[in-house]
Amino acid sequence: MKKEMTADKALITNNLIDKILLTILVFSYFAVLFYIFQSYSFPRVEGLVITFLVLAITIALYVVLRRRLFNIWISWAFSRVNSVHELKKRLISLVLFTEEDTLFKKIENSTEYDVKYWKLRLKFEQERAQERIFIDDETISEETVIYNVKQITKSKMFIVLLLILFLFAVGFFLIASAVNAKIYVGVFCGVFLIFFATFLVFFALWGHKKKRKPQLILNSKGIISNKIGFHKWEEISFYIICDGSLTYQHSSGGETIKFAYNEIKLSKLLWVYSERNKLHNSRRQ
Repeated sequence: MKKEMTADKALITNNLIDKILLTILVFSYFAVLFYIFQSYSFPRVEGLVITFLVLAITIALYVVLRRRLFNIWISWAFSRVNSVHELKKRLISLVLFTEEDTLFKKIENSTEYDVKYWKLRLKFEQERAQERIFIDDETISEETVIYNVKQITKSKMFIVLLLILFLFAVGFFLIASAVNAKIYVGVFCGVFLIFFATFLVFFALWGHKKKRKPQLILNSKGIISNKIGFHKWEEISFYIICDGSLTYQHSSGGETIKFAYNEIKLSKLLWVYSERNKLHNSRRQ
């Protein structure tokens, strides 16, 4: 029996595949160029043409291989996740799929002769029949507040603090040494380092102050934005997450909000809170 996994793990695996493929192709690109230019000598123009040609081939390989690997991952993920409805919804929200995708059409129209798609169709229908479409995550609180900037961890803050102190120390040392030796370039470098360290202090304090202001508040009632206001889940017809923006359509129109948050985590929060809302409404009826 295949071990089930969460939609989160499946989506993280897809991101990991993308990063590994991209890393391999980037290293391959530079390795091929290094081999070509070490083995042969080309004039400047021909060298530029070869460089761009290898780059074009690398990009084409990435597009083809990424699509192939994505199709393999889709079959693997849907056969193993504990909620195919959640994975489908989150793939759509992350703009990796659409409702009209050929895979969903094949699943909906499959028969017992199409073993691969028939099993997935049964899985969708069994979840719906057993009311297992929504599996709540108790680790997600009743409300989640998302700030304007990514919160800095204590370890990162400690590293930034050490860097600031180091820059101040080196700056004052350069100024003191340069003044005694009358080396004005050293004075300039020292002043620049102190100025840069001061800028880092200001940036850290500004970022800390800015992140106290909630950018988004999510709960089972709806979405609250410091820019747009409150919208109930009942008013929101769909939402997508793409390139650091959350776009959703509601009864009054559409809104787009820039955010500084992990896209996979945000898709999880949106799924959980919207489904909790449906669950609460069904219990009231």
